Amino acid sequence: MTPDVGWRRLPLIACLLGAGAAPACSRRETPPLPAGAAEPVAAAAPAEGPREGERSPVVSRVERNGLSIALELRPLPGAGDRPEARTDATAVFTITDAVTGAPARDLGPLAWMSRRAGAPPDDAGCQEKIKSFMAGRLAVRPDVDMNEYLLWTQNQGNTLSVINPQLAFTRSKLRSLVTLAAGSTALALHPDGDRLYVTLQGAHGLAVVDTRRGVVTANVPVGAEPMRVAVAPDGKTVWVGNDGDGTVSVVDARAASVLKTLRAGPGHHELAFSGRGRTAWITSRDAGTVTAVDTGTLEPVAEIEIGAGAAAVAASDAANAVYVANEPRGEIVILDADRRAVAGRVAVKAGVSAVAFAPDGRFAFALNPAKGEVSILDASTGSLAHTLPGFATPDAITFTDTYAYVRNLGESRVSLIELPSLDRPGKPAVVDVQIGQQPPRSAKGARGAAPFAVLPEGNGAIVASPADKVLYYYVEGLMAPLGTLSNYGREPRAALIEDRSLKEVQPGVYAATVRLGDEGVHDVELLLRGRGVAACLEATVAPSAVPVEDRSPGLTVEPLFDAGVDLEVSRPATLRFRATPKAGAPPLEAKEMQVMIFRFPVGFRDTVQPRAEPDGAFSVTFTPPEPGEYRFLLEAGSRNAPLGALPSIALHAASPGAAPEAGGAR
Repeated sequence: MTPDVGWRRLPLIACLLGAGAAPACSRRETPPLPAGAAEPVAAAAPAEGPREGERSPVVSRVERNGLSIALELRPLPGAGDRPEARTDATAVFTITDAVTGAPARDLGPLAWMSRRAGAPPDDAGCQEKIKSFMAGRLAVRPDVDMNEYLLWTQNQGNTLSVINPQLAFTRSKLRSLVTLAAGSTALALHPDGDRLYVTLQGAHGLAVVDTRRGVVTANVPVGAEPMRVAVAPDGKTVWVGNDGDGTVSVVDARAASVLKTLRAGPGHHELAFSGRGRTAWITSRDAGTVTAVDTGTLEPVAEIEIGAGAAAVAASDAANAVYVANEPRGEIVILDADRRAVAGRVAVKAGVSAVAFAPDGRFAFALNPAKGEVSILDASTGSLAHTLPGFATPDAITFTDTYAYVRNLGESRVSLIELPSLDRPGKPAVVDVQIGQQPPRSAKGARGAAPFAVLPEGNGAIVASPADKVLYYYVEGLMAPLGTLSNYGREPRAALIEDRSLKEVQPGVYAATVRLGDEGVHDVELLLRGRGVAACLEATVAPSAVPVEDRSPGLTVEPLFDAGVDLEVSRPATLRFRATPKAGAPPLEAKEMQVMIFRFPVGFRDTVQPRAEPDGAFSVTFTPPEPGEYRFLLEAGSRNAPLGALPSIALHAASPGAAPEAGGAR
């Protein structure tokens, strides 16, 4: 089954039509303002006039159903310094009670922009356009979608895939592929959503990925064998556990430089934060200690002996406690977060290797792959509440508001534990959903990854299946996935969602970073799911400071090999090429580019970062796996050349002995 845009739209249409409480109508937590955006003001007064060459803020107002709605488009600060960002802006909706002026909260807005072709739409026309956008009709597509989210996958090897799971009508849902300096071990998204931090194997440290451009902007040297990575809740620091030298590197999230290296003890390290991020907790598996660190001063404030074997740690501010899973001892050690001391020990079974708190912070779930069990602890009593058998090597867990999702490494199923049932008498309700064709353990190295990406609506998840090399889209209430997303032959180990949709950044103020469409008058279609209100506003997109011709790909590609000469199967060929930026642009660097070579029309696919050659050219090495037609594609997102923007170069591979030497000449 192939997924389409209707996956996400079905519950939204129910909201529009007033068909009860659909899952997508649920309240979301208030996140920070999008990265780089100016703070919204309480009233929607126009901002200062624009600087020369900058698009002006636009304010449009309308009243609907007792609500006053104001829209402002704000250029991103510093966008003029980055050509690829000159059409970016922050869309800010300020919504208040029309009589009292009180902020209108928890409205769950959806919004689109479409270039006006005739007269402004009336109320009926506005609602019809919104229904069309939500239904994914081919004939009616917005110029700007403010409800976008992207799926990032950590792949086996040295790549990250960026997939748009909402697209159904383009040739490929793969937005881009990010090539890393080495294979990755873990990843963490910044709260702003504009940076992704990836720990790399070997001596390659921590990669910092600009999610807006899809490029690696820095590789930060940290300690030996970096494994776990976590971003502090305030977004100011990134913490990296270095298993090879017993340290934790604390990295400045913005400057991408190491602030301090902490001694944490030998062995594997896990990380958690408590006290709204004021305290970091670091486990040392071999030393048998947990170190508490003040995140403001970066100074250790306690070292707590718990016994060797710490495999996982989780913190709950609601319970004011930190839980540590001790694998060989078969116990959960409970730490008092204020006193920084052991408050209790709960016996489970040897082999417990993961622990996580449900969203309300009361119940903790401990996974035991060795015994095939999930133990559930009640933090309000500090005791074991339930022990659930029947799992097949449970190794990963995530949560929505309704369910705990448990991966079974040994079988192709995901077990959903109903959270509300934990408070009811008897055994908690568990539903098994068949997801995938092969068990995850069929893919080497799959254990311990984070395969779940919870949908922004909070009513399902995208599940990475490394063995099947696809991602499954599951919505709660179904007994099977709704569809699949291809990862184009790569093994997805972990997945997360970068949510770019409108969020309530202050009471009654909703914002998102958007890429504006062409200049001219646009209708801005707005649906307030919390009230069932639809409205259309107006926005004028001013001419861009970037000439129209500069919006085309910012480079040209010239092959320095004879594409008409056959390559030989199983024989490496060096393919040299020249990539020339537009006049006046800085020279290209190899790290800005990626080359994809794929079997045409389907089959083998590989993406690599080119090497810089002494004469200013670039090269890649390609070993054809089988005879046939191939295509050579270059992408450079930072130069406005995403995958598919530049013409492909045809290649042909012949059987061994049938092809003359190819590549590298000229």
